[in-house]
Amino acid sequence: MDKNNEGFPFFDIIVVGAGWSGLMASKYCLGEGLKTLVLEGRDSIGGVWSFTRDCRYGGVMTTTETTSSRCITEMSDFPMPETYPEFPSHVQILAYLNAYCERFDLERCIRVDHRVDSARKVGDVWHVTCTNGSEFRARNLIVSSGVHQHPNDVSGDAPFNRFGGPILHSAAVKEAPPDLAGKTVVIWGGGESSSDIALQISKTAARVYWCIPNGQWFVPKMVDRWWPFPSKRPKVGDQASSRVRLLLSPTRGFSPFINQYLQFSLGFNGHGQEAWRTHAPYHQSFFNKSYEVMPQVKSGKIVAKRQIERCEGNQVYFTDGSKVQADIIITCSGYKLVVPFFEPGTTTDPQQCYKYLFGADPSVAFVGFVRPVIGSIPGIAELQSRYAAMVFAGRHVLPPLADRERIIRADTAFWNHRFRFTSRRLHGLVDMPHYNDQIARLIGCRPRFWKLLFTAPRKWWWTVSSPWNGCQFWLNDESHHERIFATFARYRFNQASEIYILLVLAPILPFVGLISRIRLFINEHIMWRKEYAQQGVVATTSGRRPAERPA
Repeated sequence: MDKNNEGFPFFDIIVVGAGWSGLMASKYCLGEGLKTLVLEGRDSIGGVWSFTRDCRYGGVMTTTETTSSRCITEMSDFPMPETYPEFPSHVQILAYLNAYCERFDLERCIRVDHRVDSARKVGDVWHVTCTNGSEFRARNLIVSSGVHQHPNDVSGDAPFNRFGGPILHSAAVKEAPPDLAGKTVVIWGGGESSSDIALQISKTAARVYWCIPNGQWFVPKMVDRWWPFPSKRPKVGDQASSRVRLLLSPTRGFSPFINQYLQFSLGFNGHGQEAWRTHAPYHQSFFNKSYEVMPQVKSGKIVAKRQIERCEGNQVYFTDGSKVQADIIITCSGYKLVVPFFEPGTTTDPQQCYKYLFGADPSVAFVGFVRPVIGSIPGIAELQSRYAAMVFAGRHVLPPLADRERIIRADTAFWNHRFRFTSRRLHGLVDMPHYNDQIARLIGCRPRFWKLLFTAPRKWWWTVSSPWNGCQFWLNDESHHERIFATFARYRFNQASEIYILLVLAPILPFVGLISRIRLFINEHIMWRKEYAQQGVVATTSGRRPAERPA
């Protein structure tokens, strides 16, 4: 061992962060026999799911629940308790993560109150120093510090800088402040945090004005039924995600029929509010799934606005020509992707990483920074963790640097084109099924559907007709089949809809998709060209897409 490492604990892997992603990363590294250490800056595990009143950090409000169902979110080999609701609360999620630690004996490698201050590479070894003075050495790093650590403060920027009242970032709002009862509140930003804040504050405020500068899609988490299909219980939106549905109405093609169905039943962009209209096709921009706020919008308690033009004292002027005397502005402007413990010049942008995972230095992996349009960060981070652990254990070899750079350029071009209608601030935005299949192919765990069809047709049907769940990526190993199909059985209450879609809609969906693509081409290249160019300037100078709440 190098003399510089003598006297310091040495590890194969150091994982930075003990949130959801960091815990999965450590579990898979330990499973590969790697000597692993997890460093967590706070006094407990859980990351953003561990509630804190410290306004310096983002995370959950007192009322937060997941916006992705437990089917889509749970770990592939550790299902959530059946007693949990479809959308668990942050208290239940933290209990689930603690149970995960206990089940896989992760506590032995986690050190809380160890905030990483510096990580620098000397030769082939990473030297990691914590703010409490502790020092460690490792061959490899996995960064899972999350995307909700450094609030993107815009209070000093136009159009907010001349406002005479208080301006809060959403990170500072842990619950509806009682002193806002009877007040006039302006909220800026269209993410799920802004929805939660708007909903809670609107219950007591005199009026809430909600600005979404770039427009927004809203999609409900749950509906009473899929018309005209019969239903004995509410339908969970993201559980209409089987392989059958993705084949007939692929998310890569902005989901023909699902797109039209939502707009027919809920209004354009899923909300029908002209101030929030966006040209982004369904599934090609970020979704807001906190739909519970919409009754407050439709009742007039929350007023939909596009953008703030300027502020003068407590007067807020909107771009539609109206104005209001506001008591406070809450900016839901998201978070900066900052990894402050690295030396300047170190790659941290997902779009500069191989498969949004490995940086230029192959001894560093970033797990949990990829964001799905719909789906869950944990559902992506688990496959990232499996792949990173295999690479660091030597069971998989990364392509040569030149090949990785070529793939990075191709992936960046692909995803930038796909999300060309939305803010580019979210550099890790992906379509979850497509991205997960890519990582699964690298691991070698993408299900072999044809083999399953010919050897076990009943199992094949259950696999392709059940809602999306991470357990599918263990199907190639028959020793896991018992638990996999037990998991599928827990979520098969929506299967009648899948059969109806297969039998009734299959012949017309290709034509619906073709018409949708032709309409998009005409609108983008003829109808929207001038307007889209103008919006692009606005988005570059002032519009920021707020960050999604975890999961």
